[in-house]
Amino acid sequence: MNTREILDKIFKDPKTLYELTEFDTLGKPIHNIVNIYPRTSEFGRDAGKTKYYLKSFVPFSSGKEEVQVFDENGKSNPEEIVRQLWVYKLLNTYEYKADEIDLEKSVYFGTEVNAKAADIVVYTDNTKQTPKIIIEVKKPKRKDGIEQLKSYLNAQGSPVGVWSNGSDNIILFRPYPANFDDTLVDIPKRGQEPKDVLEAKKTLAHLKKSFNFKKIIQDLEELVLADSGKDEFNEIFKMIFAKIWDEKEALEVRQNQEIQFTKALDPEITYERINNLFRKACNEWPGIFKPGEDIELTKRHLQICIGPIEGVRLMGSNLRIMDDAFEYLLPTEAKKKKGQFFTPRHVVEMCVRMMNPTKTEFVMDPSCGSAGFLLHAMEWCYPAHDNDSRELRKHRYAAKYLWGVDFEERAAKTSRALMLIAGDGHTNIFGPDVSSLDPKTWYETQSGQKLMSKLLEAKLLKNKPSKEDEPNVLKDDDLAWKYFDELQFDVILANPPFAGEMKDKKMLSHYDLAKPALKRGKNKAAKEERDVLFIERILKFLKPGGRAAIVLPQGKFNNSSLAFIREWILRKARLLAVVGLHPNTFKPHTGTKTSVLFVQKYTEAEIAKIEFVKQEVAAACPDYETEIKELLSQFKNEVDIPDENIPEAIANILFESFGELESEATETEENADDRSEEAPELADLIERATEYIASLRRELLYEKQKIEDIESDLEALKTKAQQEIDILSNNWAGAKKELTAELKPLKEKLKADEKELKAKRKEQTKRIKSTIKALEITIPNAEEELKKLTNRGKLQLLLVDDEVVGALKERWIDAEVAKKLDYPIFMAVSEKGGKNNSGDYEYLTDGEGNFMEYDDGQPVIDQDLVNFNLESKDLKDAKGLSDDEICIAEAFVQFAQKHGFEFWRVN
Repeated sequence: MNTREILDKIFKDPKTLYELTEFDTLGKPIHNIVNIYPRTSEFGRDAGKTKYYLKSFVPFSSGKEEVQVFDENGKSNPEEIVRQLWVYKLLNTYEYKADEIDLEKSVYFGTEVNAKAADIVVYTDNTKQTPKIIIEVKKPKRKDGIEQLKSYLNAQGSPVGVWSNGSDNIILFRPYPANFDDTLVDIPKRGQEPKDVLEAKKTLAHLKKSFNFKKIIQDLEELVLADSGKDEFNEIFKMIFAKIWDEKEALEVRQNQEIQFTKALDPEITYERINNLFRKACNEWPGIFKPGEDIELTKRHLQICIGPIEGVRLMGSNLRIMDDAFEYLLPTEAKKKKGQFFTPRHVVEMCVRMMNPTKTEFVMDPSCGSAGFLLHAMEWCYPAHDNDSRELRKHRYAAKYLWGVDFEERAAKTSRALMLIAGDGHTNIFGPDVSSLDPKTWYETQSGQKLMSKLLEAKLLKNKPSKEDEPNVLKDDDLAWKYFDELQFDVILANPPFAGEMKDKKMLSHYDLAKPALKRGKNKAAKEERDVLFIERILKFLKPGGRAAIVLPQGKFNNSSLAFIREWILRKARLLAVVGLHPNTFKPHTGTKTSVLFVQKYTEAEIAKIEFVKQEVAAACPDYETEIKELLSQFKNEVDIPDENIPEAIANILFESFGELESEATETEENADDRSEEAPELADLIERATEYIASLRRELLYEKQKIEDIESDLEALKTKAQQEIDILSNNWAGAKKELTAELKPLKEKLKADEKELKAKRKEQTKRIKSTIKALEITIPNAEEELKKLTNRGKLQLLLVDDEVVGALKERWIDAEVAKKLDYPIFMAVSEKGGKNNSGDYEYLTDGEGNFMEYDDGQPVIDQDLVNFNLESKDLKDAKGLSDDEICIAEAFVQFAQKHGFEFWRVN
């Protein structure tokens, strides 16, 4: 085997091979830098076995000049490859001499020698007296070793230390006499000091395009962020936005593309420099951070954080790598409680390709999260490979046609950052605190006001404001649902949050799909799941003929009690496709089974056609009221109506309204016996419930009688008092003097007694009336619950509910209309989700077990949703693809073209 073949064996995992980016700038491929050669053992137990060695670029401290890296048993030494590549880089990039470098140098801690030796030590001269740089190398994927490196630096007094695993590195710097670890963006060359690195002017050309941003963040957490006492997510995003603005200015304005996002030797200068860039970014992109907000990290902490970030180029970087980092930053609480999960890129790409947005179509994501759908739509419609093409698409496409909204603050920041990184500096991303579900909230925030203004400007409202309302449409929130309820987007791509319930009755009253929840709630709090409302909101945001892809839990598709959702959708839109996603798709965050629903909203002409067909079939609709009455009459002398005697259509609506029927829909002789045994129990339960209701009625009558008694007592009191006053008055003339003194206190006493009695009776009456009111609510509820115990009672409730009976008839009519329309639907289930049960990505391998890569060096995820090797131009006619090239997206394209879908019609 040659060197390249041995390297493929050593780095057989793509997570190692494709991430050896530390050495991309060496000017040669790795197999042309290191020379690996075989040698057959002649002695001992290994005699006759072949082992593979490489010659070290400099001798080891022990004097050895070669080291084994592989053997026939598969035992490998990838860490040594990383070390030798670093030595080559020190010699050829940083210009150090071979006699200034030591390998496996023992480290002394006081009088003791450390058991482990430093991997690479670089000295200031060939006397090897003063350590300048210590490098600790690890094999790819290893994350440990930073603390070990720090101990070496402290023991040897070296000012610079490097930790590297071949793809990720962090450069530690100890500025004398400070007692904390700082960071550098690069190591000093031969003859340079750390301050020379800090003071050197840098341009965009100096920035790395290949890097692992998630690892950078993890390193910063270990070094400082976890102990800073600040919000890590917010502070990292401040640095990200400052850096993106700096790169934008360097690209568009500054001479020689010089960057300013660099650290100085003095932390005070570093803070002022970076915070000034952050303020300029806030002015450029308002609404992302609070007005007047500054970087809150201490100057010392910020000084450490800038080093690893300043050396990478964010704009135009690999979006999957950035997405991984941002998803890592999103707090676990938000992922679990709010159901906010970053949609895997192959799911996003499948949705975009199947919906095929064009350069002149308005695209929206009402819960945009990290803006994955918008980014892929932008790449699909307007690919850009250089700055000029990115600028062109920014102004001609993204600034006009891409729209996103997200309520959650962190998601809104993430989406804006990713859109900026992709090269779109003027996107219509709105949030935080802008809810797609409630236009009324748009009046409350700056971003919401901007959203309304932009929608008006782009003429995306279905209902144009009247002349009377036009002056107030951006001021009066009472106009929110009138004008911003229905929009005119061509394509909507969305993965709404799975978790959470909406409980605002006023807001729910605007939703057809919330009517069952409001009905169930009655006098109690009503609630409906957030993703259900998003379904209705998405269809209302589409213009007639517009299309949508919506990721939803599979329960929304197959739960019997949610049939009303599916019926509502099919009355508003044509079902184009349903794609069942693999159960591992959203792991490790959730194992919820999901599907993607693809629909196209009916046009006015299509709705008119459907209405015509409805009129044709409506006359034949069954008379369900009569059926139910006959059923009740047929079993009036039985304990209950058996499930099997209830027609399927009526049984389904009973299930949706009340849950499971009392027994199984089908029964055998054995469970028929069980039914007969259960009948007395059911009869006893009904008898006890009936007696309970009767007792409530008796209590109600008793309380009402109390009111009558009180009123009678008051009347008797008045009569008696008047009689006594009359008697006294009659005797007044004859015994005026004697009675005057006696009559006055008596009248006062009578008046006081009457007042006291009235007060007592009033309080008693109030209590009794309260009891009566409660009973008047409890009795009907109890009677309803009693009816819910039996199929007979449920049918009686059904019979008096006009909405449910109406829904029963509409369902029959819809089914008949569907038979007459009989349009084709694309159905598919993903068998390769791209992830294992732990949520880690799985990759394709070739015949020899080596992992396959795309042209950009990224590994090929083992999934069957989309073929990433195909560009949009290749998909305009996908009929000629081989079986190996056809994934679900490509199969849908063939299906769409075969059946003449307008948005996939081949010109």
